[in-house]
Amino acid sequence: MSNQELDIKEGTIDFWVKEGRIQFNDNQAIPLIQLSPSNGSIFMVKDSDNKLKFFHVYLGKGRTDVEYDASSLNPNQKHMIAVTWSLKNKEVIMYVDGQQVAKTEIKYKD
Repeated sequence: MSNQELDIKEGTIDFWVKEGRIQFNDNQAIPLIQLSPSNGSIFMVKDSDNKLKFFHVYLGKGRTDVEYDASSLNPNQKHMIAVTWSLKNKEVIMYVDGQQVAKTEIKYKD
């Protein structure tokens, strides 16, 4: 996906983390995604506090964050990570292995 294809208002991004690629409880920060269309950006990290953190930034409007404590994820198994965002529904939702693990409200207006 290119930056120009990213819809900052509505979207979903998903990806696999292969076995042995990330230690989820090692207190190390690891960038996972960064996409920046002209009107905003999305990025995700496994942060030094062992949380998966997703940031949705809509330029001129604000930023919404959602996070999940990933320290208990088994690094020897592959994991599917997905995040959806919708300004229409005013929410950002994170999924790990098909299960909703975090949800937050988008407070800025389109």
